[in-house]
Amino acid sequence: MSGTTSDKEFYKIFSYVSVFIIALAIIIAILSNVFASSVVNDNYDDAREKATEQRLSSSEKINLASNPTFKTEVIEVTSAKSGKDVYNSVCMSCHMSGAAGAPITGKADQWTDRLAKGNDTLYSNAINGIGVMPAKGGLMSLSDDEVKSAVDYMLEQSK
Repeated sequence: MSGTTSDKEFYKIFSYVSVFIIALAIIIAILSNVFASSVVNDNYDDAREKATEQRLSSSEKINLASNPTFKTEVIEVTSAKSGKDVYNSVCMSCHMSGAAGAPITGKADQWTDRLAKGNDTLYSNAINGIGVMPAKGGLMSLSDDEVKSAVDYMLEQSK
C-alpha cells in the first residue's frame, strides 16, 4: 500500500506545481499589460512618424519652377588630362609590364609593327579597344583627345 500513497502524494505535489506555474503565467501576463502602457507606444509611434517625415523631406526639395528656394551649384569642368597623366593613371598598368601582350612603353622594337599600321589605327585601337585591351583602357570618361595624347606619349617614350 505504500506504493499507492506515494502515487497520491506525487499527484498532489504535481497539482500544486501546475497551479503555481499557471498562476505565475497569469501574473506575468497581467504585469506585462500594465507595464506596456499606451503612453510608451504613443511616444514610439510619434518618433517613428517624425523619422519617416525627416527621411521623406529631402524629396520635397526637388528643383522645380515652383520651388524658388532651391539653389543650384556650378560645377567647374576640369581641363583635359595630359598624355602623361592619362598614361600614368590608366595605361601604365599594362604597358609598363607587358600584361596580356601589351607593348611595353620604352621598348621601340615592340612598337615597330604597330607603328607600321599608322597612328590612326593606333588611335582607333586605343579608343575602341582591341584584343583584351578595353576601350579607352577601361576608363570611359576619357575623351578621345585624351586617349590620343596618351598614345602619342607612349610613342614618344618608345622612340
